[in-house]
Amino acid sequence: MDQLGAYLPLVLLVVVGYLLLIRPARRRAQAASALQSAISPGDEVMLSSGLFGTVVDIADEVVRVELAPGVVVRVHRGAVTQIIKDQPPVGLPPDDDDAGGS
Repeated sequence: MDQLGAYLPLVLLVVVGYLLLIRPARRRAQAASALQSAISPGDEVMLSSGLFGTVVDIADEVVRVELAPGVVVRVHRGAVTQIIKDQPPVGLPPDDDDAGGS
């Protein structure tokens, strides 16, 4: 019984380490993998550098992203950190159709 009490703090430390370090890191890796597999041409994306662009083509691990009209860069699939959902442009008023008025 004394031996069990001696190992209990070590076992608790391992369990807490797993819950606080390993499990969240594994979740982030799975989320990043799911995001990178969901990339398709035409998606607006944000790169890890903070640049925004539109996916033009995907070939294996290389993604071609158009940053501005006529400016296409090749990046690794892992550089895409976010797929931008249909968000209204910043600074523009909402459409009249969305207001629900007359």
